[in-house]
Amino acid sequence: MRLRIVVYAYPNPDDPKLGHVHKKGFLEAIRRASEGEVLEYAKLFPVWRDKKLHACPVLEFEDEKIGVVLPKLRVFRKDYYAWIKDLELPKLNYRLVTLTLFQEIGLIRSWANINRWISACLNRVRVKLRRDYGVDMLYLWVVEVHKSGMPHVHILFGLSRYVPSLTFEVLLKIFQDAWVDDEGRPLCAPQGVDIRYIGRDVERVKNYVLKYLVKDHWKIWAVEVKDGLVRARLSALLIWLFKVRLFGMSQKLKRVVKPKRSVVYHGRVSLRDVYRRAGVELPYEEFKREFLRRGILKFENRYLPLFVPAVIRRGVDADSIEDDPYRELIEKF
Repeated sequence: MRLRIVVYAYPNPDDPKLGHVHKKGFLEAIRRASEGEVLEYAKLFPVWRDKKLHACPVLEFEDEKIGVVLPKLRVFRKDYYAWIKDLELPKLNYRLVTLTLFQEIGLIRSWANINRWISACLNRVRVKLRRDYGVDMLYLWVVEVHKSGMPHVHILFGLSRYVPSLTFEVLLKIFQDAWVDDEGRPLCAPQGVDIRYIGRDVERVKNYVLKYLVKDHWKIWAVEVKDGLVRARLSALLIWLFKVRLFGMSQKLKRVVKPKRSVVYHGRVSLRDVYRRAGVELPYEEFKREFLRRGILKFENRYLPLFVPAVIRRGVDADSIEDDPYRELIEKF
């Protein structure tokens, strides 16, 4: 089954619905909305994204280069998750669990609830392992967009100690019993839950995670605007609308993987002004697409007064420029 592609007219930038997106209580309301209303809001993504590009932070780095960076859109950058390669994982025996969903659940319901279902599943597994086997689980999870547009979940986990009774069959059954919806109904057939042994090679473990998060990450957000038409994967629009997290890990694995760098914040600039003032020869849409993929554009210091005429100089930490739940881990300029 091929990914569902939607093609539609570029939305009205003044659509009043934009004022409701991701405000307090929005997610709870949109999960209860009709399919038609969900699609109306989901199609606003390219407008929302373009509006964010009207105020890109301008930073000065230690090499005295000026960087124009993505404003609160880091997640769309192609190397957003590259920091995982520096994550220090304990050398445990790791296993990979894959969780699928019944196609009948549908794209909208799947993406609306996938994070809740993952959280509930992992909580059930943790409680079971601690209560019945006295063992803790360390894990990383990734949401992959399948060819059908449906989410698949990959969980890499290791146990804090070896327990002989926790055989392959027992672990498989634990995850099968835990992968259910809010009413306790299975989210897939028994064979839709798969488990395989990975071993103690932590580099291999990280490579598995990066495979899903970095290699094809740009495809997730491949939203094209041309001649007034938007062409996008429906899954991309839904991931944005429902603020789906594509990666998570257990509390014991969360740590700073790089020293924070001090930068100087000078102000904000519209991406279109950067394009015009820097004299870029590429067509604007191509320039914008490359900026969204890279996440940062660097220029010589002499461009600073062109981008921010009223320069505001103050030292800040690069990771504090925008609020982000993993800001201490993720920002690699």
